[in-house]
Order: sequence, then structure tokens, then C-alpha cells
Amino acid sequence: MNVNEFLVILEIRIDSFLSEKTGKSRSFVQEQIKSSRVKINGEICLKPSHRLKANDVVSFEWKEETSLAHLTPTPGTLNIVFEDEYLLALNKSAGVIVHPGAGRKDDTLVHHLLHYLNHTPFNTLSSERPGIVHRLDEGTTGVLLVAKTEETQVLLSNMFKNRSIKKTYRAITYGKMHLSGTFNSPIGRDRRDRKKMSSRSQNARPASTPWKALERFQHFTYVELYPTTGRTHQLRVHLSEAQFPIVGDPTYGKPKMKASLISSKVGEQISQMDHTLLHAYSVEFEHPHTHKVLSLTAPLPEDFAAFLHLLKQEDPCQP
Repeated sequence: MNVNEFLVILEIRIDSFLSEKTGKSRSFVQEQIKSSRVKINGEICLKPSHRLKANDVVSFEWKEETSLAHLTPTPGTLNIVFEDEYLLALNKSAGVIVHPGAGRKDDTLVHHLLHYLNHTPFNTLSSERPGIVHRLDEGTTGVLLVAKTEETQVLLSNMFKNRSIKKTYRAITYGKMHLSGTFNSPIGRDRRDRKKMSSRSQNARPASTPWKALERFQHFTYVELYPTTGRTHQLRVHLSEAQFPIVGDPTYGKPKMKASLISSKVGEQISQMDHTLLHAYSVEFEHPHTHKVLSLTAPLPEDFAAFLHLLKQEDPCQP
């Protein structure tokens, strides 16, 4: 860990200030800020765009970047949905960790990409998360965009920031939801458990998730979600706090219903699940170089589709 402190002389954005002072990339600094590792006058700052004032004291304690030279290209299965010279889209499987971090140092998606894209501009990217412009949790499946060049990584990152990439997710939740709606609870680090996110946070940031029910069962809902922001665990938190946790979620997925209400076959299937039934179904955006509109879709995983089929048999909605 590096621990340091700086006194601000002129008004400036905090990410620009720390990038200039430390020599780190702005993307790295922004990740550290979002991970609660930067403080202003003793208070945690979560906004990379926050403007510092003269005499502010900025302190930080963050983890060093991992050089690509220390990442060993590793063969791995990549389910490619789309690819050209600038970017590719993958259908990520459950259990795959996107990039190295505290919980995993090797055999991540980045390691597999380094092997697949050997001898291409991808291998010259300097970040410890080369090409990664957004993330999916370990248990979440579906479409994941990856930039193959530094210019494309910057362009796609800005498109996510400006909300010009339309994202569609699908999930199976406990409980019978309404036909449609929007969750607007702000999200930040939980005050009691720093590993969790919640609306009960001193530094909660705006978050919005429009949704509609695709199919409603007696005790479950097959729902489609259209997040317009990208907060950590946003969909999982919004659904859980609305009392509709996602089936299989190990962190936010404890339902408030009697187990006896669920058929034995459904209960048995749930007990065997090893990941959250949350799927990044599609992304739609204008290609940053060709300007062609791309609509990329990843089919539902087999276990997701099988559980959905089981619900139609065992938990049909009563007329």
C-alpha cells in the first residue's frame, strides 16, 4: 500500500490533481477514488470529478497497479459475440473474474485476453485492466465489451460515462413484481459492511434502474432491467432493497418468504445454484470508429433457461 498526503494550491478536479501528483493514469486514479481509497480533509471522496479548493488536504491509501509484464498470458475459453480491429464483445460465463484484484491474481479474463490478443495493440495497454471498460460481477453472465486499442478504450469508457450505451439485463427474482417501474435509490458503500453496497450510505450516489416484468409467476418474476447508471452491484441492491432479491445471489439474495411456499423441485434447484441469475442480455451503441449501430445479444445460459422452464411448470401464475 502507498500512503501519502498533498496540500492543494489551486482549484482542480481531484482525479486530475492526483494523476499529476503521482504520475498514475487518470483511469487508475478514478478506480481508486471509487473504491473509497481517497480522502479530502479526512472525508472519503467517491467522485472523480470533485473540484478541489485551495488548502484542501488530499490523502490516499491505494494499491499499486500491476504491470502487464507481470501478467502471464493464459489460454482460456472466450465466447466471442462480436469482434473487429477495434473491439470485441464476449458472452461472459458465471464464475469468470474479469481482472486481477485482491481475490484473484491469475487466470482472469484479462489473462485469457492477453493470450488471445498476443502480438496486437492490446498487449501494449498499460493499465492493470487492459481493454476493460465496464465490469460484470463474478456470478453475472452475459455481454462484456473489451477495447483492443488505447484509443478505443478511452472512447468506450466515455460512452459508458455519458450513458450513450444502452444496457439490458435479465434476472429471475423472488416475489411477484408489478408490471413495470423504476428504482431510484442512491447507492454507496454500506455503513456497516464495507463489502456490500446499499442506499444506507453516507456517500450514496444517484442510481436509476427502469424495469419491466417479462413473466410473473406465483412466487418469482422474470424481469428485464435497463440501468441508466452503473453503480457497483446496482441491480442486485435495487432489487434486494425492493424485497425482490435475485435468485442465487450469495450477498443480497435472502428472500422474505416461507420455504414451504416453493415447490420441492424449485427449492432443490435453488439449493444447487452456484451463481446469481443475473444476465447482461444485450448492449446497443454506435461503434466509436465506424459509427455503425451495433446491437449485441448473449443468449441466456443453460441453467438460467432451465430454471425459467421449471418455474413455468412448477410455479405458474394463477388466473
